[in-house]
Parts: sequence; C-alpha cells; structure tokens
Amino acid sequence: MLDFRGLIRLLEQRGELYRISRPVDPEFEIAAVMEQIDHQRRAFLFENVIGARFPVIGGLLNRIECFGWALGSTPGEPFDANDLDARFEAAKQNLIAPREVPTAPVKEVVRRGEQIDLPDLPVPTFFELDSGPFITAACGISRNPDTGLLNVGVYRSVILGRNTLAVNASSLSDLRKFYKHAEQRGESMPLALAIGVEPALQMAAACKLPPDQSELDLAGGLQGKPVDLVKCETSDLLVPANAEMIIELKVSFTDNIDNNLGEFAGQYGLERAPVAEVTAITHRKDAMFYSILAGRNPEHNTLGSIATFSIRRALIGALRSQLTGIIDIDVFLEPRMGAMAHIVMSIRKQNDAEPMALIEAAFKAAGGFFPVSRITKRIIVVDEDVNVHDLGDVEWAMYTRTARADKYRVIPDVKSWELERCAKGDRGSLRLAIDATKDIEDREDMVRPVIPGARNVKLADYLQKKP
Repeated sequence: MLDFRGLIRLLEQRGELYRISRPVDPEFEIAAVMEQIDHQRRAFLFENVIGARFPVIGGLLNRIECFGWALGSTPGEPFDANDLDARFEAAKQNLIAPREVPTAPVKEVVRRGEQIDLPDLPVPTFFELDSGPFITAACGISRNPDTGLLNVGVYRSVILGRNTLAVNASSLSDLRKFYKHAEQRGESMPLALAIGVEPALQMAAACKLPPDQSELDLAGGLQGKPVDLVKCETSDLLVPANAEMIIELKVSFTDNIDNNLGEFAGQYGLERAPVAEVTAITHRKDAMFYSILAGRNPEHNTLGSIATFSIRRALIGALRSQLTGIIDIDVFLEPRMGAMAHIVMSIRKQNDAEPMALIEAAFKAAGGFFPVSRITKRIIVVDEDVNVHDLGDVEWAMYTRTARADKYRVIPDVKSWELERCAKGDRGSLRLAIDATKDIEDREDMVRPVIPGARNVKLADYLQKKP
C-alpha cells in the first residue's frame, strides 16, 4: 500500500508527473495548466506559485489504475472500476479502526494567532464565476454528535480572509446534519480540514457510509492497517498524523455566505455555508498543498465516481427487490450525462404495454438514499438481446426499435435532488421514459445479425506464433 508521498514517488518514477518550475498565478493560470495536464491523465507539481509558500501537487488519482497502485496492485496489471468496487466491498467486511499516536509529521510546524494567513496557501481560483479560491481536495473531519464517531467527507471550502473560510456541506452529507444539530442548540462546533492524506482515506472520504460507520475504519480496511491519528491543537478532534497539512476550524453559525463553484457535471453550483474561523494550521516543514481541479475534469470525476458505487448499488438493489421480470439492469451516473442517473433494464416482455408499466413502477420505487424519481432522469427498457451495460448498444435499440411516438414519454414537474441545477424550485424537472423494445408484432422480423459461435472464439488463439 502507498501513502500520499509514496504514490507521488511512484508516479514520478514512471514518468507520469510533470514538475512545473515556471511561476504561475493561482488565479486562473494554474487552473488552465492543471486542466491540460489532468486531461493527459498525468500528475503535476507546481513548484513556484506566486504569493504562496507551498507547492501545489495534484492529478494523483485521475484514473482508476492509480487507485489500484495506491492500494497495492502492480502497475501493468488490469485494474478497473469493478475491481475498485470489489476492494471497497471487501474493506467494508474487514474494517480496521484507527489508532492515536502522540507525535506526527503534520505537527512539525504549528501556526496560531497572527501566524495564520490563509492567503499564503496556494489555493487556486478555477473558473471565472467562482466566488474565490477553493480548497477542493481536503478531507473534512468532524464528530457525529449522536454516535461520537469521527466522520470524514470531501467538502469544497472557499477562502474568505486571513483566518476565515466557509466549508460547504451538501444535503447528502453527514456534515449538513452536524451543522444543523449544533446550530439548533446555539453551539459552535469544531471542524478540521486534512490536506494530503493517505490515498485510502481520500477514497474512503468520497464513499457514502451509514451513520454508524466511520470512513477512517473503511480506510484502514482498504490499506490493511490502521490510519494513524493525532489530536488537534485547538479541539478534541483527531486528524491524520501523516497528512501534509491540517487546518483547524471553529464553526459558529453567526454568519452564512453564498458561494459559487464550477461543479462535476459541467455547471455552476450555488451553495450557502457558515463562516468558520481558523484556530490553527499545522503542517510538515516541506508540506505540499494537494489540489483537485474542480468541474468536469478527470481527477474530480474519478474520485467522485466512488460515491456512485453505493448509489448504483442502492438503486439496483431496490429495483430488483421491488419489481419483477428484470433480466439485467445497470445505472449510469456519469458527468458526461449530467448530474442525474440513467437506468437501463432489459426484459423478456409478454405484451407491448409491459415496458411502460415497468418504467412507471420504477419511478415510484424507493431507492435507498432517495426515491428513484428524485435522482433519475431517464429510464430505458430494452429487449434481452441488448447489452444494458453498453450505452452504444442501448442507443442503437432506442433508434432502431421505436416507431411509435408513445414509446417516448415526458413526465413533467418531478422533484429533483439539489445537484440537478436546472430544476425549477418546487416544480422540479422532467423525466424521460423510453420503451426501446421491439413491438410484439415485429419480434420475428427484427432479428439482429449474429455470427454463430462467435462468443466462443478467442482472437488470441489465432495470433499465437507457430513453434
């Protein structure tokens, strides 16, 4: 297993890390360079950020193979999203609790009071309408007031001044509940931002877990050993001992601000968050500032895909348990298709009314975190000969097996989750129901061309060299 710096060393050894020594402006210029490198699926280290005392590192987890390397797979061996999902499921069955240690690399430098100066951090401003510089890669650490467990999530945080910032918590996050708990009681709450943590913890922080489980335990299971924690300087929170940097905060709920940032689906998202005071910053002497390019970009979206594992599993499980007749099913949650889910189900239909009836029932189904309708934009039903896991095959069915207009239905004014930014307040937004199955009367005529035995033929057997 690799820690944060171990992954950086591996990427550099493989020639997959660009060192940029030229001075770069943290406002827009650094983001423009990050974008080009990130889309090459390479890592970057900006050694000279104007006005900052730390270098910027990023692009470490912008493809699934990098996740595998961090978790112990061998470079060159296959490792895909299914492998990563399997690693998460195995780790959930073998949780390893963190351990507290007395000293830590992240305590090499301790800054308090007038020594705190957030503008000397190399925090990029990414997009033209962003509210300011955003910390995007920090793992936010808080304590669940009901269970006492430490909770870890990834939250966007905007720099407001020398010692103030705002940490946003979406309605999906546990942190939103903790905010509400403290605010209702007129209390402040401690919060810490850990920057540059073990890759296993960075991954676990993006995963959606039940409230009685801690992401720190999951990270331990992923890396096969406990995460070392050390006590904060100004609160009782425990934070990753091997992080590059910790920003300790006090959230008082006396002031809230609106802030805007370019999001994962290629749109802006306006959020409202309480202003927090920085009470201490601790860091390594040679700390690197980890930053992830926000918006619809590779590292942001690849890390974000971890959150979709549990959502996909919840939707698939709910639909299979509540509906009958489904042969196969897949759920697509990809930034190229917006912020909503797209569900494809295959059936062996008995009549032409069956697909739409199934879709109507699916939209009404409970889906774990949300009702299916709230998070799903489109449901498509196909015949059993169509591969539901291949969007190209699904689109082929949509455009070759739909002659009747009533095979497409628009369902208006459905309530959406907050990430569908085009939804109109209480009116919500439309949903699409698509019956991409053959009409019963065409079943014998509309047959796909098939090469008999093709599935049993392996090209490698025909490319072997003669002895």
